[in-house]
Amino acid sequence: MRNLSVAEIDEISFDSLESGLPLSATTFDVSTNDIICAFGPTASKAVIELRRCPTGLSGSPQGTVITSWDAPCPLPDLECDEILSLHYVHETSSICVALAGGDLILVREKPQPDQEKIEIVGSIDVGIAAAQWSWNASFLAVITRGGSFVLMSQQLEPINEIALQDDDLKLSKHVSVGWGKKETQFQGKRAKAMKDPTMPEFVEEGKPSPNDDGKTTISWRGDGAYVAVNSTMASSRRVVRVYSAEGVLDSVSEPVDGLESAVSWRPYGNLIAGVKRTLDGTAKAEVVFFERNGLRHGQFDLRLTEVEMKSFGANIMLSWNSDSSVLAVRMMDRVQLWTMGNYHYYLKQEVRLKDLQDIQWHATDPLRLSLCNTNLAQSVSMDLSVNRGSLCPPFDYGLVAVIDGKRLKLTPLKHVNAPPPMAYIEIDADENVVACAMSRTCQRIAFLTYSQLYLCRLEMRQASSKDATVRHTERYTIDKKDLAMHPRPTQIVIQHDDQVFLLAPARSISSKDQAFCHKYTWVATTQSSSDLRTLDVEVARSARQMLVDSNHDEVWFRTGREISSTTINSSHCPMFSGPSLSAIAALPETAEQIHCGVSLTEAQALEVNGVQKATQVTSFAVTDAHLVYTTSNHLLKVAHLTDEPRMSFPADEPEVDERCRAIERGARIVTVIPSTYAVVLQMPRGNLETIYPRILVVTGIRSHIKNLDYRKAFIACQSHQVDLNILYDFDPQLWSANIEKFIDQLKKPSRVDEFIQKLKEENVTKTLYRDTSMEAELSVNGANTAALPSTAKVNKVNTICDNLISALGRKGAAYLPNIITAHVCKRPPDVNSALTLVSSLRQTSMEEADLAVAHLCFLTDTNRLFDAALALYDLELTLLVAQNAQRDPREYMPFLQNLQSLPELRRKYTIDNHLKKYAKALTSLHAMNEHDEVEAYTMKHNLYPQAISLYSHDQPHLQRVTRLHADYLSSQSQHAVAATLYESLSNHESAYPLYALAHQWRESLTCACLIPLPDDRLQALARSLATTCVEENRDYRSAATIQLEYLFEPVVAAELLCKSSYFAEATRILSMPSRNLSSQIPSIIDPALTRKFGEILELIADCQTQLNSQVPRIEELRVKKAEDPLAFFGGDAAMGDGADIPDNVSLAPTDASTLGGQSMFTRYGGGAGGSQASTKFAGTVASNVSRKTSKTKRREERKRARGKKGSVYEEEYLVASVGRLIERVNGTHEEVRRLVSGLRRRGLREQAEKVEEVMASIHGASEDARKRVWPETAKENLNGEASTYDVDGQGRPSGADGVLYDSQIESQGASKPPPEIKVWKSGM
Repeated sequence: MRNLSVAEIDEISFDSLESGLPLSATTFDVSTNDIICAFGPTASKAVIELRRCPTGLSGSPQGTVITSWDAPCPLPDLECDEILSLHYVHETSSICVALAGGDLILVREKPQPDQEKIEIVGSIDVGIAAAQWSWNASFLAVITRGGSFVLMSQQLEPINEIALQDDDLKLSKHVSVGWGKKETQFQGKRAKAMKDPTMPEFVEEGKPSPNDDGKTTISWRGDGAYVAVNSTMASSRRVVRVYSAEGVLDSVSEPVDGLESAVSWRPYGNLIAGVKRTLDGTAKAEVVFFERNGLRHGQFDLRLTEVEMKSFGANIMLSWNSDSSVLAVRMMDRVQLWTMGNYHYYLKQEVRLKDLQDIQWHATDPLRLSLCNTNLAQSVSMDLSVNRGSLCPPFDYGLVAVIDGKRLKLTPLKHVNAPPPMAYIEIDADENVVACAMSRTCQRIAFLTYSQLYLCRLEMRQASSKDATVRHTERYTIDKKDLAMHPRPTQIVIQHDDQVFLLAPARSISSKDQAFCHKYTWVATTQSSSDLRTLDVEVARSARQMLVDSNHDEVWFRTGREISSTTINSSHCPMFSGPSLSAIAALPETAEQIHCGVSLTEAQALEVNGVQKATQVTSFAVTDAHLVYTTSNHLLKVAHLTDEPRMSFPADEPEVDERCRAIERGARIVTVIPSTYAVVLQMPRGNLETIYPRILVVTGIRSHIKNLDYRKAFIACQSHQVDLNILYDFDPQLWSANIEKFIDQLKKPSRVDEFIQKLKEENVTKTLYRDTSMEAELSVNGANTAALPSTAKVNKVNTICDNLISALGRKGAAYLPNIITAHVCKRPPDVNSALTLVSSLRQTSMEEADLAVAHLCFLTDTNRLFDAALALYDLELTLLVAQNAQRDPREYMPFLQNLQSLPELRRKYTIDNHLKKYAKALTSLHAMNEHDEVEAYTMKHNLYPQAISLYSHDQPHLQRVTRLHADYLSSQSQHAVAATLYESLSNHESAYPLYALAHQWRESLTCACLIPLPDDRLQALARSLATTCVEENRDYRSAATIQLEYLFEPVVAAELLCKSSYFAEATRILSMPSRNLSSQIPSIIDPALTRKFGEILELIADCQTQLNSQVPRIEELRVKKAEDPLAFFGGDAAMGDGADIPDNVSLAPTDASTLGGQSMFTRYGGGAGGSQASTKFAGTVASNVSRKTSKTKRREERKRARGKKGSVYEEEYLVASVGRLIERVNGTHEEVRRLVSGLRRRGLREQAEKVEEVMASIHGASEDARKRVWPETAKENLNGEASTYDVDGQGRPSGADGVLYDSQIESQGASKPPPEIKVWKSGM
């Protein structure tokens, strides 16, 4: 679908050359794009002159002389010598010239002191018939006039020499199986039943063409491995021989009648092109193709008439460009450029030059070509681009124009996806089309031939009609006076809908070849005629390119990096960095600028206003809101149009970014149709494919919602499987304010029903369909994209359902099913309200009630619905539900009849008991004053709290139920609660043992004293409780209180207080005068201080050792994970033996091995690694993959808890261990502070200072560990930034994968804040 447009033509004229020599040959210096020109020799002047001519509009008009030398012809049968090959070797800055007389001459531009500037490096006595260098300049192939093939190296040393003999034809025995031929097709049972299908009906003999010039030609394959030689034999038959790079004959071609001397091997390597003229009555010139083995492989017609074949088509040569995309067909006064797509050859461009002598392709720039005749050289630079119509709605018809010779093919891809080479509309011209343009409305088409301008009016119908017809075509001949004064126009654009601009770009620095622009005002006088008003437009003398912006509002003229407009100040003009495929984008109103320049450089870099934004870009298109482009990584990307500094371009992440999508290999953009959210791509073969990128679809849906066109938005969601929640989530207030319009636009209740059924609490505009334009702007401005505003959870589904119920209630019976659906889809389902609505309908219309119940049965489980109806105590409604649920009457009729016969309270009790609503059943029993039955029912179903609440004002029954409850709790070992209930009943004898069992010593001793217990039993109880506090609870302070107050043992109490570091309290007890124990203070307090001093030092030493070992290990693990995450997590089994993965790593069971190349990271985003939209359920990739069981999950949790060294859980285990250590150190502050105080009071100052020193040391070590283990990035993750392991908000996976997920979140520190470290203060 791409056309070849002429971007630049650099022309160098040698009319007034001092030497008077004719131009003989040209070649490119690929490093500077200069043209190396060779002049002479002639019969009258046997001199050869070489010149370097720079391209562009600067430098000397005729270049600079490199050198010249006398070149007499050594062969007497030649009138003068002739240049057969001119090649520039840029590595050595030398020029190799092969002459027909046999000399191979090397000219050095910058010779070394020991080198000659001109050197004859070789000579062939019999002369040279043809010579050709390989594409990589590694070999030189020479055909001598004596009929020998000579292969030389880059240093021009002979490799092999083989004679061309007639016996070469015996090498290949061609057998064609007739693929695709008429003779191999089915022709009936009787027709040619006995004929061998591999034998063609007509066998060609290789008859010569009447136009054969007898020349020998050579062409190399792109990789230099083979070379093809086209020469005549003694029998006048033409043969194409194929030689290897070693000079060995590989194959010869099959005989072809009318084959001529032209030959060109496609650099890609699959085809060898030649020219064949038909010898029968029909005059026809064709390009025929051969395979390397010599067999024919297709052909195409050059579409020449008999007159043209005798005139400029009398001599035809061929030449492929370097990337095999364009075939140049050289004729006597023109070059035709052909491309191939979908097995059809298109004539894309025609460049004319009188008495054309030679053409040469640039070796590295595939679309640069040089042409020359005897006094003129041209360098033609071309672009392969799509001529597409407007991409801005409402005129985005997807109109694409394809040039094919004298025919312009038009296809509105929005309505008709006609596969190339077919087209919806074809317009014929008298000459080959060279350029075309379309207006903003796509109603007018203008195209240019060599001497004529064609104007066409199209009738484009709206989307409802798939018709597009050509209403009128007019032809205008370009003024011959203009053609004589200025270069021929090669570029055309249409401004607005009626301004046609033709540009003849500057070609050289001579006055004749300055840029010239015509402006035609296209005025339609009648439906079948138009009038053109001509006006010359003043443009820069060196203007090379003409552009129109995406809105067709302004025409721009480009000169190198500068660009200008006829109406806009130059300070507001877009910018470009250099020659490139360019476009002018009209920016949205939200942008500060009006236009920006978008260009694709030769290095495949995408630039905006001259600033590189993306690399490896293969094609692009500009719409009203987006810049869409493809990359060589087979991705389609979309950038939001805005000012250049604020434009954001997506990374290669199709799994997580809606602006990036995987496409087929080698696909390029043909056009973009924003109104249908479509992008049309062309595959390398030429076929078309239409895709609907998610970003275009969602952008269109957002636009429809803003315009309150909910119908189009809903249909777009349906067609492209977009979550319908976006209709509400995009703007909840807007939806709520226009709910009536929403219902009216959807029209069908089924659509409203679908919308309601797909509601969910998730805000899809924050998860699935984030607004990347807002995120891009925030990221450019330095804001955190995680801090985007989010709506609080306010039970979204219920809010929508309530609004819909309110609005639908005013719409009539047609929307009754929607109201039922809204009730059922609430969270939780409000089935009771739906049944209540049905019950009310029974009073007005039984038919509507039946319909409502039927719909309700469709939406919910009929068993649950039956129970819900029964819970309303409405037996008639229950019967209606049962009937619509198609239940067996034998199941429910006896039951309902039995209920009908019961009294109301007994019926409610029976229903609630049947539905297992025991609390409500108990209420009914209580209302019937059946106290014995209430007591039994309470004990049966453990309804003690409910029974106590019912009897709150009936003291006798309340006490009985409370006693039963206490007995029950005591039997269930709930001692504390049971003891409390007994105490509330003043039953202290039953309460104090239960308090003791619950380790509540205060309450137990209180109840024992209230009984009161005898002294011996009370002391036994106190001694038992003290022992429990010490041995089980390690609560020394409580034990000391019991020993002091109930057992009267102050010495034991002091020892217990010392164990918990309460030295001050212990000293106070011993020093009381009433006890007279002050003499025991040194023997009790001092040893306890010494023991506690040792314990604290040992504890701190252990903590320091743990920090010294665990913190460096955590850092080591994190470095390994960052450097090689695949090896750290175990990676993919498909990595092979080369992967350095430790064999002692414990891995969480995962489906990664079944997901073809996915890593441990990708399984948390369902669609990672593919072009599918990622979902939470993407783990079910195959039916033979078993789900993770709870047993697997428990096993993985045990691995996580162990945190074995070398496992993926080690980091989390170590992080948690350091956190626990810090908390433990924080917990010792008070105890250590009491110890230091005790040491100082007893005069042990050195020990106190030592304790303070080690505490300060461990405090510093803890601070350092906190900074190293919980860096600042962990805080950012905690504040809302997306975690590495939770891609695109997919959430926590289930099963064993979830265990690893939790582990990595913990190790990142993203689940909870780092521990706080208390400041150590000794207080002294």
